This record gives sequence, C-alpha cells and structure tokens, in this order.
Amino acid sequence: MKTTYERGVCAEQSAQHYLEKKGFSIIATRYRTPYGEIDLLMRDHETIVAVEVKYRKYAIDSFECLRTRQQKRIENALLFYISENDLNSSLFRFDVVLLSAGKHIIHLINAWQVDES
Repeated sequence: MKTTYERGVCAEQSAQHYLEKKGFSIIATRYRTPYGEIDLLMRDHETIVAVEVKYRKYAIDSFECLRTRQQKRIENALLFYISENDLNSSLFRFDVVLLSAGKHIIHLINAWQVDES
C-alpha cells in the first residue's frame, strides 16, 4: 500500500508525462520557494506554467480540492521564480491536472487568474 506521499509523487510523474506528450517541457519538479512549492514548473511554448497536481480516488472529488489560499501560495511561488530568474516579461499561467484512481486525467488550462486587487 502506498503512502500519501508516494501517491502524490506517482501522480506528479503521471501528470508530467501526460503534459510532455502534449508538448510541454519540464523546468522543475517540486520547485520550492520561501512562499511554497509548485508541483510541476513547465514551459508550454513561450509560456511558463505552474502546474498543481491533484490526485483523488474519485475524479469528482478533485474539482473541489484547490482552495483560494493554496492558489495564492502557488501564485507567490511562481512570481518568486519569475523574479529570481529575470523573466519579468514572460507569459505565465496556472494549470491544474486532476487524476483519479481510474487513471483518468483532466487538464485544466489557465485554471485561475492572478487576483491583482
């Protein structure tokens, strides 16, 4: 039986392979910053993509698991990466990959926007 951590790593690897087949290239996995971690940091052509990977037993449960607080953490982590690497003029977005026990993969492109208020 796999631990939660092991299931998470497997889900992230599955998501990475799925996105690479779609033409994405990997920048980093489990990218850590002072603000938090990005599961997958990838490039989709000229766009830097922070990918949050969620695994749940049932696909329907995956849709409700990304809260505003977690989105803000991922936003801050990506903005840190962009600033640290002098990529301030780069396009970026936030994607979510949802996986379920039945090996279903749902890719939500541009899942949310940065709240600039």
